[in-house]
Amino acid sequence: MAISKHILVVDDDGDVRSVLVEILRDREYRVSSAVDGITMRRFLDGIDPVDAIVLDAAMPGEALATLALHAKDRGLPLVVVSGSPDDMQFALDNGLQLLEKPFKGQDLSTR
Repeated sequence: MAISKHILVVDDDGDVRSVLVEILRDREYRVSSAVDGITMRRFLDGIDPVDAIVLDAAMPGEALATLALHAKDRGLPLVVVSGSPDDMQFALDNGLQLLEKPFKGQDLSTR
């Protein structure tokens, strides 16, 4: 039996976070979640390694750029979820995968 990839979903909106988690679990990923950048950083410093991160671009607190580049510096694949032209351009400029809102479950799993 193959070990499934571990994905960390970071989104401050509980409803959106739940949907993202459910989509990924339905596709047999192991999924953890965080509500903000502080929780994301704590999780990444923990003992449970992460294979990739799905990060909502528009969260209060720490800026997308700081969080995304932190993940990138750690060598983690990152999918930025956004509908904002500025955030989408940031993702493209920094070689990050982008999941444009609105999206379908299949779009998330292929990223």
